[in-house]
Amino acid sequence: MNRQTLPMIEVRGSPYERGKQQGEKARPQIQKALAGYRETIPQALKMTWEEAAREARKFLPYGEEAFPDFVLELEGIAEGGGVSFEDVWSLNCYEGLVDTRQQVWGCTSLAVRDDQTADGHVLLAHNEDWSSVDRGNVYLVCAEPDGGPSFIGMTYGPLLVNIGFNAEGIGVTINSAHSTDGRVGVPRILYSRAILQARTIGEAIAACVPKLRAGGYSYLVADSNGELYNVEASATTHDIMYGRDGWLIHTNHYLSPKMQDLEEPDVHIGSIIRFHRAERLLRSRLGQVTKGCLQGVLQDHINWPYSICMHEDPARPPHQRGLTLASLVMDLTEHTIQVAAGPPCQAEYVTYCL
Repeated sequence: MNRQTLPMIEVRGSPYERGKQQGEKARPQIQKALAGYRETIPQALKMTWEEAAREARKFLPYGEEAFPDFVLELEGIAEGGGVSFEDVWSLNCYEGLVDTRQQVWGCTSLAVRDDQTADGHVLLAHNEDWSSVDRGNVYLVCAEPDGGPSFIGMTYGPLLVNIGFNAEGIGVTINSAHSTDGRVGVPRILYSRAILQARTIGEAIAACVPKLRAGGYSYLVADSNGELYNVEASATTHDIMYGRDGWLIHTNHYLSPKMQDLEEPDVHIGSIIRFHRAERLLRSRLGQVTKGCLQGVLQDHINWPYSICMHEDPARPPHQRGLTLASLVMDLTEHTIQVAAGPPCQAEYVTYCL
């Protein structure tokens, strides 16, 4: 097993100060990500980098109105990373610009309540499957914001942290959704970042459902009390599902009948396979689920290379290649996160504490 660990960056202070510290400490990853996307965006978006930046600029007034502090954070990332704010903003808007239906990869998330685990802890797990461009650009951020709960989470390049948990025991993972109602509005990544500021499960859910969304994720939200919710969102609507049986799983297709009219089901075969495979593996251990069980689910290779543990397919063009960039198992009871760098079948999980 590869013992490679992800860089851990510590930041504190105001939104701009935290962003600047993130930019300074992750400068190599930020600049590498921007260089990689400059090469692949013409194929992925069918437009030049400059055209993509102009399109992304249309989203900025919405972001400034809804989350001015996050825009300041991104300005700090740009300053610290030695790159332009326009470039940083463009990548944080990327999923609002790209036709994600081209992507054959996608994330897998699981949440398990305390009465279904062997040690009585609440667990949240996730494989982050994304473009191969970001191989080597992933890092962890441990943040102490002024006036908000501390949090630890994962990100890559110049993106805001959007997967992790905070000192209040609120955790979130996100899965891309492929709705047909996308529009110019608030970039979806800002909503997932907002969940990490929540102090209650109600605040966490409320953070990802306001109007003016450009698009939506599936937000798997849990807290240390064992409250599990899946919020499926698009640009114009959303639905909220509760983990009444003590567990939830999500991949990249909508589960709510209310949301299914907003997607094209024929692009979700891989997502459906990952969902049912994860469900089968998890159900076999309900009542005795451990972190090791969840690691095993995240290492599964059924339907390889488009399995839960995803590997790059060299037969696809560069802009359509993806892999599992990182694998995470969060313990919301003891405030720890286990992280494997890259496909988890090849990497050892390393534990970090908040």
